[in-house]
Amino acid sequence: MKNLYAFSETNEENVCIVCHGIARLCKLGTCPLYRDLFRETLAEKLSGRQLSGPSPPTFLVGEKGYPRVALGSALVYADDINPALLESPNKWLDFSVNELLRLRLSLLLGLTTTHVKTPINRRDLLTTLQESAASVKPVDFEITTAGSVKTLPGFSIRTAPYGPSARVEKVKLMGNVSIPRKVDSYLNDPYVKAEETLTSLYKAGHDEYYLTRLFSAGLLGTARQRKLVPTEWSITAVDDILSKQLYKQVRQYSIINEYRVTSYSAVENAATVVLTPTPWMYELLEGWLRYMDKPPYSDHEILRPRKTYAENTGGAYYAVRFSLLKHLAERREQSGAIVFFEIKPGWVPLGVWRFREIVKKALEQRTERFQSLDEALAHIEPHLSIPLHVYLKQSSLIPLLRKQQKLDIQ
Repeated sequence: MKNLYAFSETNEENVCIVCHGIARLCKLGTCPLYRDLFRETLAEKLSGRQLSGPSPPTFLVGEKGYPRVALGSALVYADDINPALLESPNKWLDFSVNELLRLRLSLLLGLTTTHVKTPINRRDLLTTLQESAASVKPVDFEITTAGSVKTLPGFSIRTAPYGPSARVEKVKLMGNVSIPRKVDSYLNDPYVKAEETLTSLYKAGHDEYYLTRLFSAGLLGTARQRKLVPTEWSITAVDDILSKQLYKQVRQYSIINEYRVTSYSAVENAATVVLTPTPWMYELLEGWLRYMDKPPYSDHEILRPRKTYAENTGGAYYAVRFSLLKHLAERREQSGAIVFFEIKPGWVPLGVWRFREIVKKALEQRTERFQSLDEALAHIEPHLSIPLHVYLKQSSLIPLLRKQQKLDIQ
Protein backbone atom coordinates (compact mmCIF):
# COMPACT_ATOMS: atom_id res chain seq x y z
CA MET A 1 0.00 0.00 0.00
CA LYS A 2 1.45 3.32 -1.05
CA ASN A 3 1.79 6.19 1.44
CA LEU A 4 -0.77 8.07 -0.66
CA TYR A 5 -3.50 6.55 1.51
CA ALA A 6 -1.71 6.74 4.86
CA PHE A 7 -2.31 10.41 5.65
CA SER A 8 -4.83 11.54 8.24
CA GLU A 9 -7.17 14.50 7.90
CA THR A 10 -5.53 17.00 10.24
CA ASN A 11 -7.55 19.94 8.91
CA GLU A 12 -10.98 18.69 9.96
CA GLU A 13 -11.98 19.84 13.43
CA ASN A 14 -13.17 16.70 15.23
CA VAL A 15 -14.51 18.70 18.19
CA CYS A 16 -17.76 18.27 20.12
CA ILE A 17 -20.05 21.32 19.95
CA VAL A 18 -21.43 20.60 23.42
CA CYS A 19 -18.41 20.00 25.65
CA HIS A 20 -15.80 21.48 23.27
CA GLY A 21 -13.67 18.41 23.84
CA ILE A 22 -12.73 15.62 21.48
CA ALA A 23 -15.89 13.69 20.58
CA ARG A 24 -14.30 10.27 20.95
CA LEU A 25 -13.68 10.89 24.68
CA CYS A 26 -17.39 11.19 25.47
CA LYS A 27 -19.56 8.45 26.96
CA LEU A 28 -22.70 7.10 25.35
CA GLY A 29 -24.78 7.37 28.51
CA THR A 30 -23.93 10.96 29.46
CA CYS A 31 -23.42 13.10 26.34
CA PRO A 32 -26.60 15.08 25.46
CA LEU A 33 -25.88 14.55 21.77
CA TYR A 34 -26.93 10.93 21.95
CA ARG A 35 -27.89 9.84 25.48
CA ASP A 36 -31.60 10.08 24.62
CA LEU A 37 -31.22 7.95 21.49
CA PHE A 38 -31.33 4.74 23.50
CA ARG A 39 -34.51 3.30 24.94
CA GLU A 40 -32.82 0.84 27.27
CA THR A 41 -29.75 1.20 29.44
CA LEU A 42 -26.50 -0.15 28.11
CA ALA A 43 -26.03 -2.18 31.28
CA GLU A 44 -29.18 -4.17 30.56
CA LYS A 45 -28.38 -4.81 26.90
CA LEU A 46 -24.68 -5.52 27.18
CA SER A 47 -24.31 -7.40 30.45
CA GLY A 48 -22.52 -10.73 30.50
CA ARG A 49 -19.61 -12.07 28.46
CA GLN A 50 -21.73 -13.91 25.90
CA LEU A 51 -23.39 -11.53 23.44
CA SER A 52 -25.19 -12.30 20.22
CA GLY A 53 -26.91 -10.47 17.40
CA PRO A 54 -26.87 -9.67 13.68
CA SER A 55 -24.03 -7.85 11.93
CA PRO A 56 -24.67 -5.66 8.81
CA PRO A 57 -21.87 -7.04 8.30
CA THR A 58 -19.28 -4.56 9.56
CA PHE A 59 -15.51 -4.99 9.28
CA LEU A 60 -13.16 -2.35 10.67
CA VAL A 61 -9.37 -2.16 10.81
CA GLY A 62 -7.74 0.64 12.81
CA GLU A 63 -4.61 2.53 11.85
CA LYS A 64 -3.26 3.32 15.32
CA GLY A 65 -0.07 1.38 15.98
CA TYR A 66 0.26 0.24 12.35
CA PRO A 67 1.43 -2.36 11.33
CA ARG A 68 0.00 -3.91 14.52
CA VAL A 69 -3.64 -2.90 14.46
CA ALA A 70 -7.02 -3.45 16.06
CA LEU A 71 -9.63 -5.15 13.91
CA GLY A 72 -13.10 -6.45 14.41
CA SER A 73 -16.70 -6.74 13.41
CA ALA A 74 -19.83 -5.32 15.00
CA LEU A 75 -23.18 -6.68 16.05
CA VAL A 76 -26.43 -4.80 16.51
CA TYR A 77 -27.62 -4.72 20.11
CA ALA A 78 -30.82 -2.69 19.46
CA ASP A 79 -33.86 -4.80 18.63
CA ASP A 80 -35.68 -2.33 16.37
CA ILE A 81 -32.98 -1.63 13.77
CA ASN A 82 -32.60 -3.28 10.38
CA PRO A 83 -28.96 -4.44 10.30
CA ALA A 84 -28.73 -4.18 6.50
CA LEU A 85 -29.30 -0.43 6.77
CA LEU A 86 -26.23 0.07 8.96
CA GLU A 87 -23.73 -0.41 6.10
CA SER A 88 -25.75 1.30 3.36
CA PRO A 89 -24.60 4.95 3.18
CA ASN A 90 -26.49 5.36 -0.11
CA LYS A 91 -29.68 5.26 1.99
CA TRP A 92 -28.57 7.52 4.85
CA LEU A 93 -29.32 10.96 3.42
CA ASP A 94 -33.00 10.51 4.25
CA PHE A 95 -32.15 10.53 7.96
CA SER A 96 -31.42 13.39 10.33
CA VAL A 97 -28.09 13.52 12.18
CA ASN A 98 -29.76 12.23 15.34
CA GLU A 99 -31.40 9.38 13.46
CA LEU A 100 -28.06 8.41 11.93
CA LEU A 101 -26.43 8.44 15.35
CA ARG A 102 -29.24 6.26 16.64
CA LEU A 103 -28.49 3.78 13.85
CA ARG A 104 -24.73 3.70 13.98
CA LEU A 105 -24.30 3.90 17.75
CA SER A 106 -26.41 0.76 18.06
CA LEU A 107 -23.38 -1.19 16.84
CA LEU A 108 -21.23 -2.98 19.41
CA LEU A 109 -17.71 -3.36 18.02
CA GLY A 110 -15.86 -6.53 19.00
CA LEU A 111 -12.11 -6.03 18.74
CA THR A 112 -8.91 -8.03 18.68
CA THR A 113 -5.33 -7.11 17.74
CA THR A 114 -2.98 -8.48 15.11
CA HIS A 115 -0.17 -7.63 12.70
CA VAL A 116 -1.48 -6.72 9.23
CA LYS A 117 0.61 -9.48 7.63
CA THR A 118 0.73 -12.02 10.44
CA PRO A 119 -2.49 -13.83 11.35
CA ILE A 120 -3.61 -13.60 14.95
CA ASN A 121 -2.77 -16.66 17.03
CA ARG A 122 -6.34 -17.93 16.78
CA ARG A 123 -6.45 -18.25 13.00
CA ASP A 124 -10.09 -19.31 13.14
CA LEU A 125 -11.06 -15.91 14.56
CA LEU A 126 -9.47 -13.98 11.67
CA THR A 127 -10.97 -16.39 9.13
CA THR A 128 -14.42 -15.93 10.67
CA LEU A 129 -14.14 -12.15 10.51
CA GLN A 130 -12.90 -12.21 6.91
CA GLU A 131 -15.64 -14.60 5.87
CA SER A 132 -18.30 -12.32 7.34
CA ALA A 133 -16.72 -9.30 5.62
CA ALA A 134 -17.29 -10.94 2.22
CA SER A 135 -21.00 -11.47 2.84
CA VAL A 136 -23.47 -9.26 0.96
CA LYS A 137 -26.20 -9.96 3.51
CA PRO A 138 -26.31 -9.58 7.31
CA VAL A 139 -24.79 -12.39 9.34
CA ASP A 140 -25.45 -13.54 12.90
CA PHE A 141 -22.64 -13.54 15.45
CA GLU A 142 -22.09 -14.88 18.92
CA ILE A 143 -19.13 -13.30 20.69
CA THR A 144 -17.35 -13.94 23.95
CA THR A 145 -15.88 -10.77 25.40
CA ALA A 146 -12.61 -10.45 27.30
CA GLY A 147 -13.63 -7.98 29.97
CA SER A 148 -16.28 -5.30 30.29
CA VAL A 149 -17.88 -3.31 27.48
CA LYS A 150 -16.49 0.21 26.99
CA THR A 151 -19.18 2.82 26.41
CA LEU A 152 -16.99 5.15 24.38
CA PRO A 153 -18.41 5.89 20.91
CA GLY A 154 -16.14 5.51 17.92
CA PHE A 155 -15.85 8.73 15.92
CA SER A 156 -13.33 9.40 13.18
CA ILE A 157 -13.00 11.60 10.11
CA ARG A 158 -13.46 9.06 7.32
CA THR A 159 -15.36 6.11 8.83
CA ALA A 160 -18.95 6.14 10.05
CA PRO A 161 -19.33 6.15 13.87
CA TYR A 162 -20.10 3.11 15.98
CA GLY A 163 -21.19 2.58 19.56
CA PRO A 164 -19.71 0.60 22.48
CA SER A 165 -16.75 -1.71 22.05
CA ALA A 166 -15.26 -4.75 23.74
CA ARG A 167 -12.25 -7.00 23.39
CA VAL A 168 -13.27 -10.43 22.17
CA GLU A 169 -11.88 -13.88 22.86
CA LYS A 170 -14.14 -15.78 20.51
CA VAL A 171 -16.40 -15.05 17.55
CA LYS A 172 -18.79 -17.62 16.16
CA LEU A 173 -20.86 -17.34 12.99
CA MET A 174 -24.41 -18.53 13.51
CA GLY A 175 -25.57 -19.64 10.08
CA ASN A 176 -24.29 -19.24 6.53
CA VAL A 177 -22.77 -16.23 4.80
CA SER A 178 -23.82 -15.01 1.36
CA ILE A 179 -20.81 -14.54 -0.93
CA PRO A 180 -21.46 -13.95 -4.67
CA ARG A 181 -19.89 -16.54 -6.95
CA LYS A 182 -17.75 -13.98 -8.85
CA VAL A 183 -16.44 -12.55 -5.59
CA ASP A 184 -15.66 -16.02 -4.26
CA SER A 185 -13.65 -16.81 -7.39
CA TYR A 186 -11.43 -13.76 -6.81
CA LEU A 187 -11.06 -14.57 -3.11
CA ASN A 188 -9.55 -17.90 -4.14
CA ASP A 189 -7.33 -16.47 -6.90
CA PRO A 190 -4.03 -15.14 -5.48
CA TYR A 191 -2.69 -14.15 -8.92
CA VAL A 192 -4.95 -11.23 -9.88
CA LYS A 193 -3.92 -7.73 -8.77
CA ALA A 194 -6.20 -5.84 -6.40
CA GLU A 195 -6.77 -2.98 -8.87
CA GLU A 196 -7.95 -5.41 -11.54
CA THR A 197 -10.23 -7.22 -9.09
CA LEU A 198 -11.78 -4.00 -7.80
CA THR A 199 -12.49 -2.77 -11.31
CA SER A 200 -14.00 -6.07 -12.39
CA LEU A 201 -16.25 -6.38 -9.33
CA TYR A 202 -17.37 -2.76 -9.63
CA LYS A 203 -18.36 -3.31 -13.25
CA ALA A 204 -20.24 -6.41 -12.10
CA GLY A 205 -22.42 -4.22 -9.89
CA HIS A 206 -20.77 -4.32 -6.46
CA ASP A 207 -20.71 -0.87 -4.88
CA GLU A 208 -17.70 0.95 -3.45
CA TYR A 209 -18.72 0.28 0.17
CA TYR A 210 -18.71 -3.49 -0.24
CA LEU A 211 -15.45 -3.34 -2.18
CA THR A 212 -13.85 -1.24 0.55
CA ARG A 213 -14.76 -3.93 3.08
CA LEU A 214 -13.16 -6.65 0.94
CA PHE A 215 -10.05 -4.51 0.40
CA SER A 216 -9.69 -3.69 4.10
CA ALA A 217 -10.09 -7.35 5.08
CA GLY A 218 -7.10 -8.29 2.92
CA LEU A 219 -9.17 -10.49 0.63
CA LEU A 220 -8.16 -9.01 -2.73
CA GLY A 221 -5.02 -8.99 -4.81
CA THR A 222 -2.06 -11.25 -5.34
CA ALA A 223 -0.71 -13.39 -2.51
CA ARG A 224 1.97 -10.76 -1.89
CA GLN A 225 -0.55 -7.90 -1.84
CA ARG A 226 -2.95 -9.48 0.61
CA LYS A 227 -2.84 -7.97 4.08
CA LEU A 228 -5.19 -6.12 6.38
CA VAL A 229 -5.57 -2.45 5.42
CA PRO A 230 -6.83 0.21 7.87
CA THR A 231 -10.40 1.04 6.92
CA GLU A 232 -9.73 4.76 6.59
CA TRP A 233 -6.93 4.07 4.11
CA SER A 234 -9.09 1.55 2.24
CA ILE A 235 -11.86 4.08 1.69
CA THR A 236 -9.52 6.50 -0.06
CA ALA A 237 -7.69 3.73 -1.92
CA VAL A 238 -10.90 2.30 -3.41
CA ASP A 239 -12.20 5.77 -4.34
CA ASP A 240 -8.89 6.53 -6.04
CA ILE A 241 -8.57 3.22 -7.91
CA LEU A 242 -12.15 3.27 -9.20
CA SER A 243 -11.94 6.97 -10.09
CA LYS A 244 -8.88 6.42 -12.26
CA GLN A 245 -10.72 3.73 -14.21
CA LEU A 246 -13.74 6.01 -14.66
CA TYR A 247 -11.41 8.84 -15.72
CA LYS A 248 -10.12 6.72 -18.63
CA GLN A 249 -13.69 6.36 -19.86
CA VAL A 250 -14.63 10.01 -19.38
CA ARG A 251 -11.62 11.30 -21.31
CA GLN A 252 -12.94 9.52 -24.41
CA TYR A 253 -16.25 11.40 -24.41
CA SER A 254 -17.23 14.75 -25.93
CA ILE A 255 -17.00 17.86 -23.76
CA ILE A 256 -20.25 19.52 -22.66
CA ASN A 257 -20.98 22.94 -24.21
CA GLU A 258 -22.33 24.84 -21.18
CA TYR A 259 -21.85 25.47 -17.48
CA ARG A 260 -24.15 23.34 -15.33
CA VAL A 261 -25.01 24.02 -11.68
CA THR A 262 -26.66 21.63 -9.23
CA SER A 263 -26.84 21.50 -5.43
CA TYR A 264 -28.04 19.44 -2.50
CA SER A 265 -27.87 19.57 1.30
CA ALA A 266 -28.30 16.95 4.02
CA VAL A 267 -26.96 16.01 7.48
CA GLU A 268 -25.60 19.52 8.13
CA ASN A 269 -23.63 19.56 4.86
CA ALA A 270 -24.30 21.26 1.52
CA ALA A 271 -22.73 20.77 -1.92
CA THR A 272 -22.90 23.06 -4.93
CA VAL A 273 -21.46 21.55 -8.11
CA VAL A 274 -20.39 23.55 -11.16
CA LEU A 275 -19.65 21.43 -14.25
CA THR A 276 -17.51 23.32 -16.76
CA PRO A 277 -17.30 23.00 -20.59
CA THR A 278 -13.64 21.96 -20.47
CA PRO A 279 -11.56 18.81 -20.55
CA TRP A 280 -11.38 17.07 -17.17
CA MET A 281 -10.26 19.31 -14.34
CA TYR A 282 -11.49 19.27 -10.78
CA GLU A 283 -11.33 21.37 -7.63
CA LEU A 284 -12.84 20.85 -4.19
CA LEU A 285 -13.40 23.94 -2.04
CA GLU A 286 -14.35 22.94 1.50
CA GLY A 287 -15.68 25.64 3.83
CA TRP A 288 -16.50 25.29 7.54
CA LEU A 289 -19.22 27.58 8.87
CA ARG A 290 -18.15 26.87 12.43
CA TYR A 291 -14.77 28.43 11.63
CA MET A 292 -15.65 31.38 9.43
CA ASP A 293 -12.35 33.07 10.30
CA LYS A 294 -10.44 30.31 8.54
CA PRO A 295 -10.12 30.20 4.73
CA PRO A 296 -11.73 27.25 2.91
CA TYR A 297 -9.54 24.27 2.17
CA SER A 298 -8.84 23.48 -1.47
CA ASP A 299 -7.19 20.89 -3.70
CA HIS A 300 -7.33 20.46 -7.47
CA GLU A 301 -6.11 18.57 -10.53
CA ILE A 302 -5.94 19.48 -14.22
CA LEU A 303 -6.34 17.10 -17.18
CA ARG A 304 -5.35 13.96 -15.23
CA PRO A 305 -5.70 12.55 -11.71
CA ARG A 306 -3.22 14.01 -9.26
CA LYS A 307 -0.29 11.84 -8.16
CA THR A 308 0.28 13.46 -4.78
CA TYR A 309 -2.12 13.15 -1.87
CA ALA A 310 -4.74 15.90 -1.52
CA GLU A 311 -3.49 17.02 1.87
CA ASN A 312 -5.85 19.96 2.37
CA THR A 313 -9.18 18.19 1.83
CA GLY A 314 -7.99 14.63 2.35
CA GLY A 315 -10.33 11.70 1.81
CA ALA A 316 -13.19 14.06 0.92
CA TYR A 317 -11.35 14.96 -2.29
CA TYR A 318 -11.33 11.37 -3.55
CA ALA A 319 -14.92 10.66 -2.46
CA VAL A 320 -16.23 13.71 -4.36
CA ARG A 321 -14.10 12.96 -7.42
CA PHE A 322 -15.51 9.44 -7.56
CA SER A 323 -19.10 10.71 -7.64
CA LEU A 324 -18.29 13.29 -10.31
CA LEU A 325 -16.57 10.82 -12.63
CA LYS A 326 -19.26 8.19 -12.07
CA HIS A 327 -21.90 10.74 -13.12
CA LEU A 328 -19.98 11.74 -16.26
CA ALA A 329 -19.25 8.13 -17.21
CA GLU A 330 -22.92 7.19 -16.90
CA ARG A 331 -23.90 10.14 -19.13
CA ARG A 332 -21.01 9.48 -21.54
CA GLU A 333 -19.86 13.09 -21.23
CA GLN A 334 -16.69 14.93 -20.28
CA SER A 335 -16.41 18.15 -18.29
CA GLY A 336 -14.48 19.87 -15.54
CA ALA A 337 -15.93 20.36 -12.06
CA ILE A 338 -15.71 22.84 -9.22
CA VAL A 339 -17.40 21.75 -6.00
CA PHE A 340 -18.25 24.11 -3.14
CA PHE A 341 -18.82 21.96 -0.05
CA GLU A 342 -19.99 23.65 3.14
CA ILE A 343 -20.02 22.05 6.59
CA LYS A 344 -22.60 23.66 8.85
CA PRO A 345 -22.16 24.39 12.58
CA GLY A 346 -24.33 21.44 13.63
CA TRP A 347 -21.95 18.91 12.06
CA VAL A 348 -20.71 15.89 13.99
CA PRO A 349 -18.21 13.31 12.67
CA LEU A 350 -20.22 10.96 10.43
CA GLY A 351 -17.57 9.82 7.94
CA VAL A 352 -16.37 10.70 4.45
CA TRP A 353 -19.33 8.89 2.85
CA ARG A 354 -21.35 12.09 3.19
CA PHE A 355 -19.16 13.87 0.61
CA ARG A 356 -19.64 11.03 -1.85
CA GLU A 357 -23.40 10.68 -1.37
CA ILE A 358 -24.32 14.38 -1.16
CA VAL A 359 -22.44 15.19 -4.37
CA LYS A 360 -24.01 12.14 -6.02
CA LYS A 361 -27.44 13.38 -4.95
CA ALA A 362 -26.68 16.92 -6.10
CA LEU A 363 -25.91 15.66 -9.59
CA GLU A 364 -29.36 14.04 -9.71
CA GLN A 365 -31.16 17.34 -9.04
CA ARG A 366 -32.54 19.87 -11.50
CA THR A 367 -29.71 21.44 -13.50
CA GLU A 368 -29.32 25.18 -14.11
CA ARG A 369 -27.47 25.96 -17.35
CA PHE A 370 -25.31 28.98 -18.22
CA GLN A 371 -23.11 30.13 -21.08
CA SER A 372 -20.38 31.72 -18.96
CA LEU A 373 -18.56 31.04 -15.71
CA ASP A 374 -19.49 34.43 -14.28
CA GLU A 375 -23.19 33.75 -14.91
CA ALA A 376 -22.88 30.42 -13.09
CA LEU A 377 -21.05 32.01 -10.16
CA ALA A 378 -23.60 34.83 -9.94
CA HIS A 379 -26.31 32.21 -9.70
CA ILE A 380 -24.71 30.28 -6.84
CA GLU A 381 -23.45 33.30 -4.84
CA PRO A 382 -26.72 33.94 -2.92
CA HIS A 383 -26.97 30.27 -1.99
CA LEU A 384 -23.52 29.98 -0.40
CA SER A 385 -23.22 30.59 3.35
CA ILE A 386 -19.58 31.62 3.03
CA PRO A 387 -19.12 34.66 0.73
CA LEU A 388 -18.09 33.77 -2.80
CA HIS A 389 -15.10 36.12 -2.72
CA VAL A 390 -13.65 34.08 0.16
CA TYR A 391 -13.75 30.96 -1.99
CA LEU A 392 -12.28 32.81 -4.96
CA LYS A 393 -9.16 33.67 -2.94
CA GLN A 394 -8.52 29.95 -2.41
CA SER A 395 -9.47 28.70 -5.85
CA SER A 396 -6.92 27.71 -8.48
CA LEU A 397 -9.32 26.72 -11.26
CA ILE A 398 -11.65 29.71 -11.31
CA PRO A 399 -8.88 32.24 -12.18
CA LEU A 400 -7.61 29.79 -14.80
CA LEU A 401 -11.06 29.46 -16.38
CA ARG A 402 -11.62 33.21 -16.36
CA LYS A 403 -8.29 33.78 -18.06
CA GLN A 404 -9.08 31.15 -20.68
CA GLN A 405 -12.54 32.62 -21.28
CA LYS A 406 -11.02 36.07 -21.74
CA LEU A 407 -8.55 34.70 -24.30
CA ASP A 408 -11.37 32.95 -26.17
CA ILE A 409 -13.35 36.22 -26.41
CA GLN A 410 -10.34 38.11 -27.72
